[in-house]
Amino acid sequence: MIKILSLDTTSKNASISISIDNEVRYEYNFATQDELSAVLVSSIEFVLNSSGFKLSDIDAFGVGIGPGLFTGMRVGLAALKGLIFGTGKPVVPVVTLEALAYKYNESGLPIIAMIDAKRDEVYIAGYLFVNNHMEEIMAPALIPISRLKEHVESLGSDFTEFYFVGSGAEAYKTLIREHFGQSKICRRSYFLASEICKIAFSQLKKNKYITDLQRLFPFYIRKPDAEENWGDKEAKPALC
Repeated sequence: MIKILSLDTTSKNASISISIDNEVRYEYNFATQDELSAVLVSSIEFVLNSSGFKLSDIDAFGVGIGPGLFTGMRVGLAALKGLIFGTGKPVVPVVTLEALAYKYNESGLPIIAMIDAKRDEVYIAGYLFVNNHMEEIMAPALIPISRLKEHVESLGSDFTEFYFVGSGAEAYKTLIREHFGQSKICRRSYFLASEICKIAFSQLKKNKYITDLQRLFPFYIRKPDAEENWGDKEAKPALC
């Protein structure tokens, strides 16, 4: 039996779960604002204490790497690295859009996972479940919402009906209904740690994991604002 602890801090809907193999046994969900760095480690300890496990009992870890909130992504990865540094235990990085789509693995339709990226943009990816196996049919991207129709239709005529899911689908449901009237807009909770546990178990069975924490990075599609602003300053120095 493989005991897996997973966490997701890529949105304000933070979550921590523990599974044994593919069965989630413990789940702790909490909303965060600016206090994530102060409460995350204690929250992980709370879940471990509630489960009766010690950190040393955990065999592997799963973690949401984004896209999502930049600060949350960095805090989550830093906390996990600090907790398991030097252990050499397996870590499965999971793209947030993939975990979001996994909630709908019984849909039977292509799933378009969308996260509201603000600025009239969305993070988007497409997935299809075939024989209980999730296949990526549209790579994660950041697009203006005005390009949604052409972006989805680039999948080709084989796909005419979809499940649109996530905060992006909720934010732009009017536009989706206008262009994809036969499709469904579905909403479930945005807490993702339990789905990350299940994906991690699947990946561990395929030996798809990392043990070198230097290879564990946030999955950025859009550059952080601070980096963009710094780039602007370098490209356009202020005039004296």
